[in-house]
Amino acid sequence: MVSAHTDRAASTNRRQFLSAVGAAVSATALAGCSALGGGDSDSAKLGLLTSLSGPTAATGQEIERGAEMAREHLDGEILDSEYELVVQDTASEPSTALDGARTLVEQENVDAIIGPSLSSSTISVIPYVQEEAQIPIIPTQASSNDAREGDNCSDYSFFLFPSNKHTVQAGTDFLYEMPDLVDRDFDHTRMHFFSPDYALGQNNLELLEDAVSDRGGEVTGSTLVPLGTQDLSSYISELSQTDADVITGVMTPGMAIRLIQQAQDYDLKEEKVMMFNSGKPVNQTIQASVGAAADGWYGTTFYNPVSDREINQTFRDLYPADSDLLPNASCASGFEGVRALAKGMEEAGTTNGDDVIDSLSGMNWDSVYGDSTFRESDGQIDLDFVGATRRDSEFVSLAEYPGVIPDSNC
Repeated sequence: MVSAHTDRAASTNRRQFLSAVGAAVSATALAGCSALGGGDSDSAKLGLLTSLSGPTAATGQEIERGAEMAREHLDGEILDSEYELVVQDTASEPSTALDGARTLVEQENVDAIIGPSLSSSTISVIPYVQEEAQIPIIPTQASSNDAREGDNCSDYSFFLFPSNKHTVQAGTDFLYEMPDLVDRDFDHTRMHFFSPDYALGQNNLELLEDAVSDRGGEVTGSTLVPLGTQDLSSYISELSQTDADVITGVMTPGMAIRLIQQAQDYDLKEEKVMMFNSGKPVNQTIQASVGAAADGWYGTTFYNPVSDREINQTFRDLYPADSDLLPNASCASGFEGVRALAKGMEEAGTTNGDDVIDSLSGMNWDSVYGDSTFRESDGQIDLDFVGATRRDSEFVSLAEYPGVIPDSNC
């Protein structure tokens, strides 16, 4: 398959065509602007597309917080000029996300978009960006493979968060090393899968079954729980009764909090090795809610909160001390979305979309997540992962997995 990150000339010609059409239709069209988005202006204008309401509002608010922290870190400037950040609420809905993208591009004339975070919203927005807006877009999470492969391969998208293929790869590596890292006697080759019953979990299960089978292991069964389920007692009993020694899978933040808290009544972490490749048991957001209840749980994650990298220390220092939460990966995605665009624009010397895309393609930088690179062929990110646990409510790294990135499918 020909990579979607190739034909810059076609994109430029389309921009010029749309610009001419726009000028003919509207006498008030600004001379020198691209057809729909910004570009080549004296100062940068960034659009943030995130969920400030709806079921994923807490995540969206952290992303917005990270973007504002980046503004402070950059002294409010890109290309030696003050930049503007325009925020649109997706309301956690794909259709609202698309409407928000149109507003940012067609009314606000932004140079680039940061977000959305949900995979479904990203899938809704990317075709519009590819076919009409034609400006850089950096989704902040969007872990579904469908958001970044096949029909959604795009010249314009660059991903800060790992996909399911990233997390399964790192998670399986950690599971197969755990017998040498954990002082417990267990069979790491047989595991039971737990997840909310949604597309991300179902896809993760399929990928895990293939990865484990390739190593001679087996996913012995699965427990898929309806999204929003509050009482997990019957499902915890099911996990306790499975003959597998390991429980693995992915969870939303809310379900992770409920499972960790409610599992205490069943001594589940004493009976089973609880290791989730989405990293939720060791996640900073979860830790702020469950405290010591997460001790003895395991996860693989790409954000190491105790990393001694200078940028991570800066990020932690900028995080508000009066917050009920801790510095976390969601907040970092807003922070790094702004930083990545700032670096791309600085290297390009302009806000022009095509030039910024050329800078972002293959760009390497020292991010809060570690040594990070946008792969040139498809905009996927090359990330360092760690396998970790919680002890005395503290994050403890047990193993490192540098440079995790799946094969390109664009």
